Amino acid sequence: MDAMVKWLGDSYGPFQMMLFRSTVALVPLYFLVRGAGGIRLFRSTRPLLQVFRIVTGFGSLLGFFYVFPRMPLVDAYAISYAAPLFMVALAVPILSEAVGWRRWSAVAVGFAGVLVMLEPWNISVHWLSLVVLLATFCYSLSTVLTRLISRHDHDAATIFWFCLFASAVSLIGAIPEWKWPTLADWFWLCSLGVIGGVGQILVTRALRLAPTSVLAPFDYSSIVLAMLYGYLWFKEQPSPMVWYGLPLVIGSGLYILNRERVRARELSVAAVA
Repeated sequence: MDAMVKWLGDSYGPFQMMLFRSTVALVPLYFLVRGAGGIRLFRSTRPLLQVFRIVTGFGSLLGFFYVFPRMPLVDAYAISYAAPLFMVALAVPILSEAVGWRRWSAVAVGFAGVLVMLEPWNISVHWLSLVVLLATFCYSLSTVLTRLISRHDHDAATIFWFCLFASAVSLIGAIPEWKWPTLADWFWLCSLGVIGGVGQILVTRALRLAPTSVLAPFDYSSIVLAMLYGYLWFKEQPSPMVWYGLPLVIGSGLYILNRERVRARELSVAAVA
């Protein structure tokens, strides 16, 4: 989706792309709720939490949709990979999740691998970089709040109210900059919404099933797809440093997955005892 936003951003403004992303995302949501209980799933028992989550999620979406067409993907990703560290840190006070030194170490190792690959020390600090950093923090906070809300509301409620709010605000913002899409771009803009909607459903369900500190390091795996899309779409060549950092990224995610299995087994044995 990020690669599509960068490509479409040459022709369309961020609000217009966000309008398609949020409105068309309701289509896969419809198929999710159709056989699971219908519109009653949209009822929220924590409306204020939903509002806070919507605002932070929208801030993240707007920031990234604005930045991706205006700066190299590799630069934006280098800054946005601070998200797992933000998420693990926020999960402690907001979710009361216990994060041991092993998982903190694995997150740090994965982040170090990203730094090796993307060489952010070569990035000149300017206002676009600050926008990415702010959007990254909003994304991290929104992700942690999504897990908190999952204890009270159905996934469909979280997704529906966000898409409804984002669609309404994006429509207002898109009107002054509206450009009528070509026939081919109608397909790509609608695809943007479908991909965003399906991705949001999967991420929201994952946050219900697993602690944030466990899921956060797997954000690093997107570097593989970023390299692939960058090469195929924008002719970006991966830096040789990628081959040094990639093992650290993959290794940190696999370690946390293994560590979670070990902890689950220990808790199971303790419960039986």
